[in-house]
Amino acid sequence: MRRFFVAATAALVFPLIASAKPLITSSEDTLARVCLAQEDSAERLVSACSAALDAANLTGSQRVELLVALGDAQSWNNLDSQAEETYQRALSLDPRALDAWNGLGWILRGYGNEAEALAAFENSLAIDVSVQGLAGKATTARATGAIGGDESRQMLEAALAIDPKYIWAIREIAWSHFEESNFDMAMKRFNEALSHDADDVNALFGKGRSALKLSQNQVALDSLNAALAQAPNHYSARVYRIIALRDLDRNAQALRDADRLIADYPDRTSGYIEKGLALVALERRAEAIQTLSEADALLGPKNAILYWYADVLITDGQMSEALAVIDRGIQLDGVDHTDFLLKSYIALELNDYPMALQAAEASLETGVEDPWAHYYIAIAMVHGGSAKEGIERFNTAIQTGLPQDRVGAFARELISAGKYVEAAQLRLKY
Repeated sequence: MRRFFVAATAALVFPLIASAKPLITSSEDTLARVCLAQEDSAERLVSACSAALDAANLTGSQRVELLVALGDAQSWNNLDSQAEETYQRALSLDPRALDAWNGLGWILRGYGNEAEALAAFENSLAIDVSVQGLAGKATTARATGAIGGDESRQMLEAALAIDPKYIWAIREIAWSHFEESNFDMAMKRFNEALSHDADDVNALFGKGRSALKLSQNQVALDSLNAALAQAPNHYSARVYRIIALRDLDRNAQALRDADRLIADYPDRTSGYIEKGLALVALERRAEAIQTLSEADALLGPKNAILYWYADVLITDGQMSEALAVIDRGIQLDGVDHTDFLLKSYIALELNDYPMALQAAEASLETGVEDPWAHYYIAIAMVHGGSAKEGIERFNTAIQTGLPQDRVGAFARELISAGKYVEAAQLRLKY
């Protein structure tokens, strides 16, 4: 997602072998001019910029310009540690080198050092307003929690006011909407990015993800296919393509794709999970269980594998076995609220209401306000003899987004616990 690929795309599509031609091809060119033009392959630009910096007659400002260009080329060539050092050299010569601060910010962001990256972009903006400074601060400040989505988008829109075709900023706005579950707006902005570049892989991938969330499954498949046409080895696009196929009930094709994903990436979890889910959809549960069991043995304990392994066991009615599997998952690092929710559901199926209550409360303790956690707590309370508190918790579940079709299901729980009047009152209320 770094900005460098925007400027260098044309140069990087057809990389040239260094021995194929000399760095300087015209009597009008100099190494410095080749370096600063940034119109060659990343590898050749690194060579040109490095050689240009060896000249003895450079002014201070020329040296800073060349260092920044070298840093950019090193970054395009995935030489991030070298690029970081180069930007720092430029800043040691001129602490007001705006492009060096921006380049350093993107490198630090690539490392995941969001706080340090934010400081670099703020230093850039203190010198002058730039598209890169605005975009960098918008994304890193949102990532650190310093600003919210709305303020981040305002800064990105300001960058677009300077450069309306800055696709990276358009995509970042789209992803921020996606992260906030505003999928309609995310789709709109991904389409806007694609209006500038119909082959933009990130925008095609984002459109596919958004379309899946909007249940526009054919649109999702078409977008993901287009992304893979440009980037056949895009792992995540391959995974979500399988999901789109499953959502279109094309499970046999999804199964074939999952087998290919496993063959290409035997050490990653998604192929096994997608294969298991496709097999379940094809009513081949025993094979699905075997697939996930083998993945567990092959890859070692993994949260995602154990979650879906337990889920498939639930589908097959093997509740005790599912409980044993999800309990293993809960012991791992990386456990999240969904693991506890699945355990709570299993406990309800086993009529172990204290366990269901404890697991659902543990889900909420992760900081995620999931309506299903409140719903499971409500059921556990009703069957634990606390109908009044259970009804109050059910109200909380509805207020936080529980589907309305759960009203009838919860009324049945009240009736099974002998709370006929409360069940009738619930139906009248909702």
